[in-house]
Amino acid sequence: MDQNVLQMDQDRSENEFAVLNISSKEIGALSKGAAEQILQTGDTDRIHQLMYVPIEKKEDLNWLIQCVGEALKNEFGDDVALEVADLLYFFVIPYYGKYMLKDRHLYEYIDHLLVRLASRAHSDIDTLIDIIREDLNENIQ
Repeated sequence: MDQNVLQMDQDRSENEFAVLNISSKEIGALSKGAAEQILQTGDTDRIHQLMYVPIEKKEDLNWLIQCVGEALKNEFGDDVALEVADLLYFFVIPYYGKYMLKDRHLYEYIDHLLVRLASRAHSDIDTLIDIIREDLNENIQ
């Protein structure tokens, strides 16, 4: 097999995820623009819809984590932070936790998000953070 083809296959496998939440071609997939708008407005009724943003490559996951981090910088209330913690717990960590552990930058960024969430001193958020950290630690071992 040609060396260039082998390199292309390796690049694809390193950058694409085996787990695909939703294809960008599927009806119901949420665009990145719509996701950013939900996060910018802090619409707690719609934050869960971020699960429908196609996460097909590392760049997509990086983008999602960074957008969530930017949303947490806004002065939204604990209800938005709780929805973000739910999103991390029910969607990001179960699907992509193992990938985040392999990427030092992404792992550090998610850890930073958890610290920022913990600063809210909200018991439900604290519970979710503890569970997320346990899940990540289990994946390390």
